[in-house]
Amino acid sequence: MRRKPKTSFWRGVDRTLNHVYAACGYAAACFLVTIGLLVCASIVTRLFSVYVPGLTEYSGYAMAAASFLALAYTFQHNGHIRVDMIIGKTRGRVRRAFELWTLFVASLACLYLAWHLGRLVYVSWRFEERSEGADAILIWLPQSLALLGGVALAVCVVHRFVKTLACKERHG
Repeated sequence: MRRKPKTSFWRGVDRTLNHVYAACGYAAACFLVTIGLLVCASIVTRLFSVYVPGLTEYSGYAMAAASFLALAYTFQHNGHIRVDMIIGKTRGRVRRAFELWTLFVASLACLYLAWHLGRLVYVSWRFEERSEGADAILIWLPQSLALLGGVALAVCVVHRFVKTLACKERHG
């Protein structure tokens, strides 16, 4: 029986993670559509003098979910603003060192964010915290979508760091 090289395993992991980031991007897009629908519903209900509790709050929750879920997808596709004042002027090993350093720091920052989002969700769940709006839903439900996006971003940045660390120098 012939064994496949280890690189095929890592290619599979890379492909799977890219699918996860894409799924987060699609979910973020769905939440943006949801925001539009909720705003339209709010306008229509006001025209007919009908009060629907929680429409504004749900729009806010959808905005938070869309924002956090889009982070990993955007990072994966190099859509985040990147300041190239120093890195853009360097080449070779110096550029690689700068990129590794910035990805390492970004990884730590994103892991820290994901950790604290997890703590926030846990505390809200533990104490059964409810929203202050008319709907009074359990606040950990919308917070968990932000946590999912934060974890996806942390995984994405660490993934990029490991890939950059593993790759040979390509900048010339």
